[in-house]
Amino acid sequence: MSHTIPSPPRRPTPAPALEIRQAGMVRSADDEAPSAGLGSCPLVLGECVQGRLSDLRHFLITTPVNSFSWAEFSPDPSLAEVAVEPPARSKSQTAVSRYLSAAGHPAGGRLRVFTPIQPGLGFGTSTADITASVRAAAAAWGELAAPEAIAAIAVGIEPADGSMYSGSVVFDHRRGELLECLGSLPAFYALVVCGEGEVDTVAFDAYRKDFRYSREDERDLRMAWAMVRYAARERDVSILGSAATISARINEQLLPKPYFKEMHEFMELAGLEGLIAGHSGTLLAFVLDPAGPGFMGKLDQARAFVDDLRPRRRLEMSNSELSRETRWHARAGAGRSPATAAVLRT
Repeated sequence: MSHTIPSPPRRPTPAPALEIRQAGMVRSADDEAPSAGLGSCPLVLGECVQGRLSDLRHFLITTPVNSFSWAEFSPDPSLAEVAVEPPARSKSQTAVSRYLSAAGHPAGGRLRVFTPIQPGLGFGTSTADITASVRAAAAAWGELAAPEAIAAIAVGIEPADGSMYSGSVVFDHRRGELLECLGSLPAFYALVVCGEGEVDTVAFDAYRKDFRYSREDERDLRMAWAMVRYAARERDVSILGSAATISARINEQLLPKPYFKEMHEFMELAGLEGLIAGHSGTLLAFVLDPAGPGFMGKLDQARAFVDDLRPRRRLEMSNSELSRETRWHARAGAGRSPATAAVLRT
């Protein structure tokens, strides 16, 4: 069955921050009693690129899409700890408990988390749930949680995506370090195929952490990183898709996708922009340029092809509404750090 994820409501403009607090928390101008707080975070469509370079640094490049995790938190003095619904969101529960402890707030509260997509497919649901939950807890106490603080909490629980940062970023998902801010990606449309079952991301990361890529693969991963930077700057979906395809191909040696060969062949024959993979999930998606020539014809052909595959689940989504989110969250300018520049030298 095909599903199109609905667009979320617009978020209000955040209150101005006056005082930096411990652990990266920011106190708002309205120092009032705690109340229910709301938080959200975009999901990601797999990763544009993911790998490990010769300096042993792990990295991924986020692909935020217009689908969100949402959370609501209400402090409750009658509780000795955080109660979470649904109970399976234990990672979010742990994240909020650590946030409250770091900020010096009472430990009790009620947390509700909503995510439109199940975990283990490659949409970064765990990181999005954690980020939305910490933002909700911060909002309940009249605070904003800095992305650096959320990243530190998240990687203390499991390797994390960089979706707590706005736009597309290059992120060390094991150390929780921001390597580069790329800004918003060009608008794309994706037809997503989800394979059978789901991936235990913690177990898979333990298997993957010591994997070493060949020199050829490392060269291609460096090139793909540079291609995504160019695509973001020049608004070029074709280059973005080509970079994602390179990384998806390399990742086949770690986590093969059941439809990769067929989808790759169709992508080339139909002239689609690329393939993007969930490097630790089951998803594999066609990337299309909605502003490109023949978009609707290509999409119809791709839909018919996917129908013939008879996958367990398929979805359609885009990133077309995320520029507003990027402006809302903007906290730092784009650009490479000296360390990142060294990593990318060839």
